[in-house]
Amino acid sequence: MKKTLMTLMVLTVGLFLSSCASQGYNTQKGAAIGAGLGAIAGQAIGRNTSSTLIGAAVGGLAGVVGGNAVDQHVAGQPTTGAHQPAATAFGYPGTEISRQDTPPGQWVEVPGQWVGGKWVPTHKVWVPVNP
Repeated sequence: MKKTLMTLMVLTVGLFLSSCASQGYNTQKGAAIGAGLGAIAGQAIGRNTSSTLIGAAVGGLAGVVGGNAVDQHVAGQPTTGAHQPAATAFGYPGTEISRQDTPPGQWVEVPGQWVGGKWVPTHKVWVPVNP
C-alpha cells in the first residue's frame, strides 16, 4: 500500500512539474525532471540501487521526449505573445459573393517572386480602395 501511494504521489508531482512549459530549453528541463522523478519512483518500487538507476534512465528518456515535443510546439507558435484577430476573407475572383458589403477595391495579379528564401508562385490578391 505504501509503495502504491508513493508511486502515485511521485507521478502526480511529475505531472504538475512537467506541465509548466516555458519557452526554450524544455528538452533539458524535461530530462532533469524525468530523471529525478524516475529515480524516486525506481527507489520507491525496487528499494535498491539498480532500480533507482533504471528509473532515472527511463524517466530521463521520457523527459527528453516530452521536453523536445514541447520545444517543437513552442517553436511553431508566434513569438509576439498577442493573438492576431483573423482577417475577413472575401471570395476569389470569378466566384460569386453573396454578401453585399464587399469593400471597394480590385483583384490584382502578383507575379511569382522569391520571398524569404521561398518561391511564391503567381497569385491574385484583393487590393482595397479607401473611399
